[in-house]
Amino acid sequence: MTPLVSFIVTYHNEPEAYLQACLESISALPLDEGEAEIIVVDDGSRNQIKIQDTKVKVIRQDESGLSVARNTGIEAARGRYIQFVDADDCLIPDAYRAVLELVRGGEADVLMFGMRKDVGNNRKLSNREIVKLSNCQIVKSSCFLQHRNLHAAACGYAFRREVLGSLRFCPGLLHEDELFTPQLFLRASTIIELDVKAYFYRQHEGTITHARSSEKIKKRLDDIHFILCELRSLGNPLLERRICQLTVDYLQRTWTLTHSFGELRRRSRELRREHFLPLPVRSYSPRYLLASLVCHCL
Repeated sequence: MTPLVSFIVTYHNEPEAYLQACLESISALPLDEGEAEIIVVDDGSRNQIKIQDTKVKVIRQDESGLSVARNTGIEAARGRYIQFVDADDCLIPDAYRAVLELVRGGEADVLMFGMRKDVGNNRKLSNREIVKLSNCQIVKSSCFLQHRNLHAAACGYAFRREVLGSLRFCPGLLHEDELFTPQLFLRASTIIELDVKAYFYRQHEGTITHARSSEKIKKRLDDIHFILCELRSLGNPLLERRICQLTVDYLQRTWTLTHSFGELRRRSRELRREHFLPLPVRSYSPRYLLASLVCHCL
């Protein structure tokens, strides 16, 4: 029997209590026997994790980073759809039920949903969520990329496995979702965006995106710049909106991470030489519109 969904859980030294909560949230989903495939990829953790559930497949690899761990999970997955879950996060079962109903229908290649965020470690998670499937609408991916704002987090959607083809995450890259997700959406035909928060994202200082060393900050910024160049090199006009918005994100992160006018000017000059700036004036979002107008005034 082909599983309905392969849940790929990536783990690297997170507290085992978080992993247990994560796996319990998946087990609590309304799925029949054989519909769920749970794959935990242990990316070189210091201690060998202990999982009692024999239905959970555990793959251990030498520490290679999140991208490689996800790629390992992709290669092992057999489900019709794939859902990524970070080991320190959870799915929200009552809300994710709406995703499963649409996955069973098989009408869309990608099903997007919202996230709830937590800034602490001990907040209790409520599963109650009102879901109105009648509000859902299937749209062509080309229409979505041109007219909607893309949220790149790979845990924020389930997608049909066959859409992937040869696409994989880029090893060694921070913000890898920003490169993977736009390319996945280009390969998809149809997308549904659910107005429901079905994923619980746990924010805490242990995550890599909170690293504040100068080396990590430089790598974060350099990797975003690399992603901008890679996306543009694809030469697909459907990516213009995302490239423009990511350019604004890049400039904002440069300032918030460095608080250096000198660094902001240096990276802005580089963007101008590469013709990412000035930004086209578009009403993609209030933040983007303001940024594009300021760029034209400078």
